[in-house]
Amino acid sequence: MHLIFQPHVTPSAVLFARKLVPNLKPMPYARIATFVLFASFGPAIAGARAQESAVAIEAQTNPQKLVREVVENGRLKEDPTYWTYRELIRKDGKLETHEVCQTDAGTIDRLVAIDSQPLPPEQQRREDARVQMVLANSAEIRREKQKQREDAAKQYRMFATFPDAFRYQYAGTEGRLIKLKFGPNPEFVPNTRQEEVFHHLAGMMWVDPQRKQLARIDGELTSEVKFAGGLLGHLDQGGVFSVRLRQVDSGQWLMATLQVNMSGKALLFKSISVQEEREFEDYHRVPSNLTLRQAEEFLEKMPSSPKQTAANSSK
Repeated sequence: MHLIFQPHVTPSAVLFARKLVPNLKPMPYARIATFVLFASFGPAIAGARAQESAVAIEAQTNPQKLVREVVENGRLKEDPTYWTYRELIRKDGKLETHEVCQTDAGTIDRLVAIDSQPLPPEQQRREDARVQMVLANSAEIRREKQKQREDAAKQYRMFATFPDAFRYQYAGTEGRLIKLKFGPNPEFVPNTRQEEVFHHLAGMMWVDPQRKQLARIDGELTSEVKFAGGLLGHLDQGGVFSVRLRQVDSGQWLMATLQVNMSGKALLFKSISVQEEREFEDYHRVPSNLTLRQAEEFLEKMPSSPKQTAANSSK
């Protein structure tokens, strides 16, 4: 088991009847269509552009306010939505494909392929046995679920410090997204060891200003991070990360990619190196009352499931 942290326009056209304006020459069809569309949607388009322009101006004059609104919009919800999805993990020169299904009790994570090839029969049997062992250990499931909640709360608390931990500067637009360049705020006082990283972090943030939604963030350690003066370890200068989110059909924004490349030393001088890429795709909502056993059965029926693949190939 692997637990995952988590216009309406009303057109109004104005048409010129030839009998009312006898000296007006008839326009070719293409020109009529263009004229009608402009007359119908022109005011709405102009209004939308004016609104976008106002948001862009506000982002230029007060980017800190926009970030606060994004953080407020990202608060943890009491009624979470559960998903099944595919996760591709590139790590140590190997590509793993996992099928994941979330439930209120926990999350089932099944390895289904390595380097885009289905698992060999013996490895598949071991994976089946691992999943069944997880399902049989209810105490471990509860512990992992509690850890997931604690990690999610910790992640949000760190995100909530973004308006105070960094200073922001408007950096233009990319499509409908506003770009904000950020760097450390020297006046920010970290409360945890994790927050100490913010004094060494700079990068770029992409925000959907209409939905007040973070769409992407790229960051880099501009200097070495020392924990407790280096006694508890450090992170090397130059470490980078990138997170991208995307909007799914339901309107919610979910993780699309995660890339991390960092190195350093942990307690007792143990070298650490995190170099991995994760992609998340094929999101589908699942019922909120799904049990872990039902989630496991759900994964077995997915097209990429080894059992489903074998069933399809035998037809």
